Amino acid sequence: MVYHPDEYKDVPLRTGGNELEFSALFKDRPVVGTPKSPQEGGRGGLVCDYTKTMPKGWRSCYGPKNRTCWLRRGDEYIDINTDYEDPAEVPQGKLRRFHLEVSEQPISPNGMTMEHGKIFNRRYPGPWIEACWGDTIESTVKNNLRWNGTSVHWHGIRQFRSFQHDGVNGITECPIAPGDSFTYRFRALQYGSAWYHSHYSLQYGDGLLGPMTIYGPSTANYDDDLTFRPLLLTDWNHRSVFEDWPLMLESGAAPSMTNILINGTGQFGYGKSPEKYTLYLNATKDHKLILVDTTFVFSIDGHKLRVIEMDFVPIKPYETDSIKIGIGQRYHVIVHGLDNPYEQERWAIVRYNWTYTTVNTTEDGPLPQPLSEPPLYDINCSDEPYEKLVPHIPWTVGDPVNIDPTLTWADIDNNKIKNNTKYVFNVGMIKSGGNASFPLNGPYIPDDKQYTRWDMHIAPFRINFSDPTLLALDRLEDLVDRPYLDVITLDNATEDQWIWMVITAPDKVPQNGGKIFFPAAHPMHLHGHDFAVLRQSDKNWYNDSAINHVGERWMFTPDKLNCRHPNLTCDNPPRRDVVLLPATGYVIIAFKADNPGAWIFHCHIAFHASSGLAMQIIENKNEIEEIMEHDKQDIEQSCARWREWHSNPGNHWDWHHPDHFHDDLGV
Repeated sequence: MVYHPDEYKDVPLRTGGNELEFSALFKDRPVVGTPKSPQEGGRGGLVCDYTKTMPKGWRSCYGPKNRTCWLRRGDEYIDINTDYEDPAEVPQGKLRRFHLEVSEQPISPNGMTMEHGKIFNRRYPGPWIEACWGDTIESTVKNNLRWNGTSVHWHGIRQFRSFQHDGVNGITECPIAPGDSFTYRFRALQYGSAWYHSHYSLQYGDGLLGPMTIYGPSTANYDDDLTFRPLLLTDWNHRSVFEDWPLMLESGAAPSMTNILINGTGQFGYGKSPEKYTLYLNATKDHKLILVDTTFVFSIDGHKLRVIEMDFVPIKPYETDSIKIGIGQRYHVIVHGLDNPYEQERWAIVRYNWTYTTVNTTEDGPLPQPLSEPPLYDINCSDEPYEKLVPHIPWTVGDPVNIDPTLTWADIDNNKIKNNTKYVFNVGMIKSGGNASFPLNGPYIPDDKQYTRWDMHIAPFRINFSDPTLLALDRLEDLVDRPYLDVITLDNATEDQWIWMVITAPDKVPQNGGKIFFPAAHPMHLHGHDFAVLRQSDKNWYNDSAINHVGERWMFTPDKLNCRHPNLTCDNPPRRDVVLLPATGYVIIAFKADNPGAWIFHCHIAFHASSGLAMQIIENKNEIEEIMEHDKQDIEQSCARWREWHSNPGNHWDWHHPDHFHDDLGV
């Protein structure tokens, strides 16, 4: 059969390790085969096609004996050492188009029906989006919902100079109105795995999420055709998150979940449930697993995990029995098939291919259930050990450009710096509504009651669906003056300068009437950037005289918040896009001011974010207009359609009280 080059992505491919010979079939232009497991369907992995986009002479060098290499031309390499932050260094891939339809329907991922599921393409999780390093991804999203807008965020994608496609309604766009469509377009400069999800209010908690993989090199080898689709590890409830939301407003606490799902499959109660999610390993072979999402400790009984990547950042491999994953975090791990395999585990099952290919389940009965018990491991909410997370491509962090070393803590406590230039952010809870309402049309509160909401800057965050930040930058001073928009600005910073942020969590309810705090770890996610984690501590930042506790703030006065401090790691620290803020501690992070845009920084616990635990960073406003020049008209037209839909109270589920349409932060 003859294939047109535009159809290469659908060509079955088994190179058997002969990558150079296979590439030579395409006149010395590179075609790279990806090592997808046959268990994932189809007859082969995705084909990474550079035949029309790369100069002649480049060939594939990627295979089971060398996963660190991607393309080679003589003594030139595009490989694990390539600076993927520089678009000119990344291979030029092809355009890949996707179509996602957002709909509402009952779903039963664990045998119990949740009536108000919201899903992509009539499936949960949504379809697996696959692309190759350097490809351009174009995804059109159609909204078929009756009562909700929507938007789609491509979690972890850096969106370098394409912030307008970040998918955060109220910041980079208006929501996509029911019946309308919007097309996102961005280049995959990074490689690894992540997920895409709705960024409209709490929607992704009802099912609007799916996996995404960008194929590229790895820091360790694994065998051919032994990569599995991302394992989405999620908690689940049998009520809609929009039913749980008012309960949280009343109680101030996020609702308890009722179940755990792996790739949309779980078991609940004593009724009929779906079969356990099952992976088949090959004895003695090395397999790559991709772990995504909610806070879990992941392990496979009797197996070691070799960790090779986190949050789109290749790392130096390390070995562990189990791995802690926070909401929004991702890890690539290699699992070695045992020489003498046996069957195991409880939530999902790992079996060996000799079992399922040799046992006749009709004549011999069903496969036996696993009998092993999981090992004991630390279940404290924390990230993987700091010292193990060593990026393969090193960063050397520079001193902060946004911290004035002549200031004192007294200056900062007495508001000697403007709110929009602060760099210490205190996560906590505060009462808002009623007599405590914030000025300038603060967050809407049903019945104007006082409710406890999360915040981290000036006030509980809340965006305006109909007036996104991207279209309001000519009124920047007005945005800064509205406390519930929680804006900080970075003006005229250069791409080689570093922005430092200190995020703190108090350890108890303060006695002076300040912010209160429910002690919980928070997965903090920054859009548009990887950030370096300079310090992550479970020690409190502030003093507490009631218990004679001296906080660690005294060590980091403004004149000491720099790379000369012995307790800060500036030489190749861990870097990622989601970090766990310890329940009673703090984190100090740094990122390069190299990606102009309007970016959100928020907790990835959906109920905390919707309560107000977010802020936005407007980076180099003077460059934004040029970046979004070609997309601005489409965004304005989408906003016009949203405003028209939203202006009709009949489109609101509670049309008697149209203000009630938007009673959370909105993202």
